[in-house]
Amino acid sequence: MTLKHSFVRLAVLLALLVTCCSKKESNSVDVEKQVKLIETALGFAQSWHISGTFGINGVPTHIDDEVGCPNDFHRVGKLPGRGYRQADETIAKANGFYYRDGNFWYGGHSTPTQGPTNYCRSGAYAGDSPLTEELDKLKPRASLKKGEVQSIDGALCREFAFVAIDSPHAILASLCIDEQTNLPYEYRYGDDVYRYSRWNEAVSVDAPPGF
Repeated sequence: MTLKHSFVRLAVLLALLVTCCSKKESNSVDVEKQVKLIETALGFAQSWHISGTFGINGVPTHIDDEVGCPNDFHRVGKLPGRGYRQADETIAKANGFYYRDGNFWYGGHSTPTQGPTNYCRSGAYAGDSPLTEELDKLKPRASLKKGEVQSIDGALCREFAFVAIDSPHAILASLCIDEQTNLPYEYRYGDDVYRYSRWNEAVSVDAPPGF
């Protein structure tokens, strides 16, 4: 092999190495910037639906939340381990709060001292914490890698993986977001899975029958 051929071969190998590394680096995303975009989008959202399957204090549970800003709220399911009895189903409106225990509904109009609850103050939740708080906890612990486009309940979204900084092969969480709106459609943390849908659609929460 001549010196010229050796040089050409070395140049080709270097080019392949640079291309490979460039592709790998292109999957890395600025975690601060991306999370900020998501949190800003969440802050402007006016309605959403959450279907969450997760564990609290070792107790598995599932809830479905429908939220229309600022006061309409409908939850099927309850969060265990709170130290007090929770309703099997909850409905809230600006002028009323209702809950179902078994087959029976209770509640009525809100009093002036109680007033309606603003269910949008903290944005969409992931379990018993706002999703924005969960993402803020991940930022100092992880880098962010862009993944493939997924279909979540018929909606297309881009998956992003939060990869542990101190263990590059460990994925702490993943988030699938609409790249146009920056709104999430799925958030996974361990065995916990949260599906988000119906962003900014019209929400109508009705009082239960008889009220």
